[in-house]
Amino acid sequence: MMRSWTLLAGTSLLLAACVGPSDEDSATQALQAAPYFPGDVANDAEFAADVSVWETPLAQSQMDCFWDSGVRHVVVGTQDAIVARQQLAMAVSRGMTIDAYVFVHWNQDLAAQVASAFAMVSDFPIGRMWLDIEEDPGTVGSSSLIARIQQGVAACEATRPGVTCGIYTGPGWWKTYLANTSSFTAVPLWYALYNHKRSLSDWTTEQFGGWTSPVAKQFQTAPLCGVGGADWDVMQVSAPPPLSVDRTPATDTGTVPDAPANLFPSDGMVIPIDYVKIMSGTVPLASQYQLALERYTGTAWASYYTWSTPNAYVKVSPPATPALYRFRARAQDAHGWGAWSDYATFDYGTYTGPRPSSTPPPQQPPPPPPGVPGSLSPDGVTITTASVALSCTAVTSATTYQFAVETSTASGWAAYYTYTLSGTAMTLYPQIHGVDYRFRVRAMVGGVYGDWSTYATFHVP
Repeated sequence: MMRSWTLLAGTSLLLAACVGPSDEDSATQALQAAPYFPGDVANDAEFAADVSVWETPLAQSQMDCFWDSGVRHVVVGTQDAIVARQQLAMAVSRGMTIDAYVFVHWNQDLAAQVASAFAMVSDFPIGRMWLDIEEDPGTVGSSSLIARIQQGVAACEATRPGVTCGIYTGPGWWKTYLANTSSFTAVPLWYALYNHKRSLSDWTTEQFGGWTSPVAKQFQTAPLCGVGGADWDVMQVSAPPPLSVDRTPATDTGTVPDAPANLFPSDGMVIPIDYVKIMSGTVPLASQYQLALERYTGTAWASYYTWSTPNAYVKVSPPATPALYRFRARAQDAHGWGAWSDYATFDYGTYTGPRPSSTPPPQQPPPPPPGVPGSLSPDGVTITTASVALSCTAVTSATTYQFAVETSTASGWAAYYTYTLSGTAMTLYPQIHGVDYRFRVRAMVGGVYGDWSTYATFHVP
């Protein structure tokens, strides 16, 4: 089952600060791949793993272990931008195809949740965005739930051309809260049933909700390559891998390994959560790595601890926070230890203290682009009154909206007027009659406009 967790700066919601380096997860045992599983070949479904914020950032060694286990597709939750974007980037860099999912909360606007999820992954080549429908709806009835899901699907399908939208759920939830409705049979289905059956052909005895066939099944949750909460799936993938990785075995050149690259956290990052997973990329033929962490005391760098690990990562919760830390890595092969990498310096928590003169201020990640307004109204109707009320759903933190109105002509569409407003509704008095009107909306957050919505169309006789 998927999980949802909001990360809060300066809190310790789930992981208590460790009392010393001996308590850290240093991954001292080499990762072991699961027995190779090629996926549900008969149904053209890949072996897929889905992860969330709970699974932490993923190391290259973990992703390559996924590959050795047969995983070719990774689905990432959009609970937290730092973790989600790192997981997606790592999966792409190691030749995987990717999807994303948004965990649906019934006490929040679903279109806004979808917009936020798309904004978080806007520059990643996802094939599908999944609506994760599993939260207990409390007293919300089936009719209201169905309407909300329809709103979410519509918002999802209207947001990013080329990205398919799907539903993730389980038969128990669907039958309990939606009375086994068949209202969504046109939407791709990914269902969860932890019976360890790995074929989509089992749908003949597991079917629900009126779907003719699913595109994916989540058949178990089990540790995989050091990722304790990974979900195992078979999934028909909708997009080709964006990157091909050369996995030809390296040749021993008789020299020590190069310094590791691709350190995470990268130089200048701010880590607002209550642990940090320091890691590097792996080096061909290296069998051991050292990760050396230091803390800035206000006047000098002091050693915190140096870990040895065959997997090039360690998850640590330093007790000093907020603070400024830096780390570096080196690798060992049959010929000895190679050179240390450059340092990567990061803020752990909201650090406001002194900095070394050579350390630049932290580079806050750029905010995600604003979400896209949805549920434009009216759409597909004829207006017989002197005025028409135009509206859309709100975008989180938006301060300004633009309504761009156009009219139909013999040769196409012509601009009518673009209205700039502080709200999500306006009254239009059409001055041209006997034509079609259409309009679209975009929102401004932090002085930046997001993408335009799809058009809504109406007729004025």
